[in-house]
Amino acid sequence: MTDWLDAATDRRWDGLVLDNYRAVLPLPRMRRLGFVPVYVRPPYTQQLGPFGQLLPGDVRALLSAVPFRPQIALPLRAGVPTAEIPKRYRSRVRTNFELDLSRKWPNIAAGFPRKLQAFLRKSSDDCLDTMDPATFVALSEADLAGKPGMQPSQFAALHRLILTAQNAGWGNCHQLREDGELLAAGFFPHFGGRTINLATVTTERGKKRRGTSRLLALVMQRHAGEPGAVFDFEGSEIPGVKAFFAKFGGVDRGYRLVEAGPRGWL
Repeated sequence: MTDWLDAATDRRWDGLVLDNYRAVLPLPRMRRLGFVPVYVRPPYTQQLGPFGQLLPGDVRALLSAVPFRPQIALPLRAGVPTAEIPKRYRSRVRTNFELDLSRKWPNIAAGFPRKLQAFLRKSSDDCLDTMDPATFVALSEADLAGKPGMQPSQFAALHRLILTAQNAGWGNCHQLREDGELLAAGFFPHFGGRTINLATVTTERGKKRRGTSRLLALVMQRHAGEPGAVFDFEGSEIPGVKAFFAKFGGVDRGYRLVEAGPRGWL
């Protein structure tokens, strides 16, 4: 967890600790407008804890101890009760789809839309290839640069995260090609039985050939049948993305976001 936060924040994070590290709440030190100090979710992270062995009242104690910042926006681990949220915070539940991969692959694929099932049968020769991190980050930047909320620092963070994951054995970038032409690529870290759909890129041909769906299916299939395996779609808030993820048959395992300070900065 600390390696991931180091990479995502470039080592700029604090933490609140209970009882000799029985529980930890990370506090990423980010900045708005280049100089306003805030505690908010860094790029390419989702739930920020608290991590550890939690007892009743621990979450409330940790959140109450968060120092003042002009803005605080912390996505918490799933299952935090509303009663544990101090009154200083607004809170809401964010959508996040997860798919149980512990079943056999035919049973998982049977939950996909029929048209997708048929397309996957026609694409039975598909295979996953690895992709160099720098190449994947360059593709991501070309696809997303200039879009609202995207900054060069975010692509640098993505590159650090991929290298960290590779060094720790947490996964690689993968690509799907058809007749030698790239359809889609993605970064899918895997740890603790959980595979995370962290970042994907689809080419124009891939959009016409269901490239992303085929890529995700291949990644899911690699871990199908493993006890406790889960595919975490991550980032299911945007309506179009939410609808796309929902078609795979996942279940919404929402998590709570707590906020303090002005609205509209996220």
